[in-house]
Amino acid sequence: MTAEQKKSRVLQLGAALLGLSLLGILFWKVGIAEVAQHLYHIGWLAPLVLIPQSFVALFDAKGWGYTMGGSATARQLSLLQLSLTRLAGEAINNLTPTANVGGEAVKVYLLRQHGVTSDVGTASVVAAKTALTVSQVAFIVLGLPFFLYRLDIGYHAWWIFGAVLVMAYGFVMVLVRWQQRGLVEKCVGWLRRRFPGWSRLAHWQERAQHIDTHLFHLYDGDARDFIAASLYHFLGWAVGAVEVYVFLILIGVPVSWMDALIIETMIQPVTAAALIIPGALGVREAGGVFLCRLLGIEESAGLTLMLLKRAREAVYNSVGLLVLARAGYAFFPETPSRPDPQPTRRPG
Repeated sequence: MTAEQKKSRVLQLGAALLGLSLLGILFWKVGIAEVAQHLYHIGWLAPLVLIPQSFVALFDAKGWGYTMGGSATARQLSLLQLSLTRLAGEAINNLTPTANVGGEAVKVYLLRQHGVTSDVGTASVVAAKTALTVSQVAFIVLGLPFFLYRLDIGYHAWWIFGAVLVMAYGFVMVLVRWQQRGLVEKCVGWLRRRFPGWSRLAHWQERAQHIDTHLFHLYDGDARDFIAASLYHFLGWAVGAVEVYVFLILIGVPVSWMDALIIETMIQPVTAAALIIPGALGVREAGGVFLCRLLGIEESAGLTLMLLKRAREAVYNSVGLLVLARAGYAFFPETPSRPDPQPTRRPG
């Protein structure tokens, strides 16, 4: 193990311990008995905890499917196959400190097993991640005015919402523009300049051109597929607010739809800020408790809500890992594959 690898391992271990310590402090402050009482209140209705996320998984898989353009093989994939493939990749993203990108290679690998070429698979993963990010930004912006209103500063802080809206729009435009200008090929070209003796990069640069062509067509040729993908991902985020409402009702805590929306939208930036901690462990729970307290919901209910989300996540991560185990996933060197022709718009 090299010095860099040892340093990375130490940082990962330190981040995980930090998250666990924060979670332990929350339990000590809130009280395990109070959390257990909320959990006991669910009773035989516990299986309902898994239902909202099943809709999220289907919406996200449907959105991902729209980013695959006119690939004939990709069109033959069922919604269930896409959903299971996505769960496998997200399991890696959730369980490893890879800034939510480590699982994307898993998705490309599993798509190849279904006959989708690496070019189309990689481009679809990049576009789907972009659509997911765009829809998440829109979801957060949707919840912000309700959050300001609940804090009784909505009427006096319209400029906050305006500034956030402008920054969100600018972020989305920059994200898309980078990909429209051959981002993948430029990255490979930079690597070739840095490592001129790396012969495999020449093959990667040719493949990068096909990936950029797919992305350019998706954004510029006919943006309806990308818009559809973003809308389906947005529906997935919206179901997350429904999940918060259901969870709080199950544990015996009355809550309004507005508060459920606020909790789900405002927890997104908190989770995103903890990329180095596997699964944002501890950070997401602390953010949930803090948000609930701001909204007048008891801290024990907030911690129980986050733990239910964590338990649901563990179940779906287990499904994803089973998909990986069944596929025999490993980081095998990739053999050159024939790229799909330039994608065309999905008919109908």
